Amino acid sequence: MAPRWLVRCVAASVALAACAPEPERAEPTLAPLVDPVTAPVETAATTTTIAPSSDPTRPLVAALPEGECALGSPVPGGEITFAVGERLYGVAPDGSGARCLLTLREDQRGRVQWSPRGDRVLLRSATVVDAAGVRGSGYLEDNERVRWQPPGGDLLIAPTASSRTLVRRSSSSADTRTEVTFLAVTDLAVYHPSGAAMIGAGTFLDGGRGIALADGDGAAPRPVVLAPERTVVPELAPDAGGAALWFVADTGTSFRVHQLRFEDLAVSEVSSEQAPISALTAGPVAGTVAWAVGLCNSTTTARVRDERSGTVVDVGPGTPLEGRSVAPLGWLDGARVVVTARPLGCEGPADVWIWNLLDGAATLVASNVEVPQLRTVAEPVAPLAVAPELPPAQL
Repeated sequence: MAPRWLVRCVAASVALAACAPEPERAEPTLAPLVDPVTAPVETAATTTTIAPSSDPTRPLVAALPEGECALGSPVPGGEITFAVGERLYGVAPDGSGARCLLTLREDQRGRVQWSPRGDRVLLRSATVVDAAGVRGSGYLEDNERVRWQPPGGDLLIAPTASSRTLVRRSSSSADTRTEVTFLAVTDLAVYHPSGAAMIGAGTFLDGGRGIALADGDGAAPRPVVLAPERTVVPELAPDAGGAALWFVADTGTSFRVHQLRFEDLAVSEVSSEQAPISALTAGPVAGTVAWAVGLCNSTTTARVRDERSGTVVDVGPGTPLEGRSVAPLGWLDGARVVVTARPLGCEGPADVWIWNLLDGAATLVASNVEVPQLRTVAEPVAPLAVAPELPPAQL
């Protein structure tokens, strides 16, 4: 079920201009990725120079391999995946090691969601693929609210079409179905990174609205955020360390990114926008989060929270990303965020870039690819513990 504000994206076409012949010259060298370990950790000083970014006409991946496809293990440090035609490819962030991971049937071509360990993939919500083979997930193809259970990806959860029931299934067998409902209406439910608790947004059993916690079986629910009657929470993204939750609140007149700290159930506002917020994406390092702002029939802007200063910054100013429709896919580390870029909107073929928060540089990895995604291995975290005497936060 798509967010209520989502509209169909307008298809955009770009006319290629003919170029006059130029004298032969040496091939330019692409800007290397910056290692965040060796990069400065202080907030970057204001500069008037353009960030050192790669040539937008020369992606790191210039050609794709032929031959057999094999799922294989994820690349250490992260792997960018994307589809071209009927094949799903993977490539390292520096453009090396391009390989075919899967051959896709027509009914499998669409949304891609990797498991927390990166060893399983969910295709169009309806198909699970791993080393054991291909099988149905038990969920419908149009159910975009299916989520993996960390840390192993052994289970999947999703609300049913009516949002009245939350269903859990084994990722190894679609026949294993358990009801784990803990809200009267479940807009969205995700697992805590430990996998031992669930977090749900929607309508409470007593009629209130907001965010609630429950154990891994949907038992012992408790509200942790109380929202006004007409406020909807369409996006939930647990922080990588497990100590906080990022979420979006749609008040009907504005869209806001908030952080909830589990230690004291305190809520702080990170950003407020007039345009819809989507693609809320937490990074592998605590405190890192990104999101997109804008309607799908317009140009979206990607923004990130800079943990060093606690401020919000746009992705891509002074680079070829500026002026394009940009949205985050995920984080490689605490500095590098993988984003998609299109002439307009948020659907259809996209270019995949890596933007570095430390120096503002953008590197083009692949051009004009379908359903790009980031394949990483999540780190395990301790189980969630919230003091029982804490009252829920109030938006």
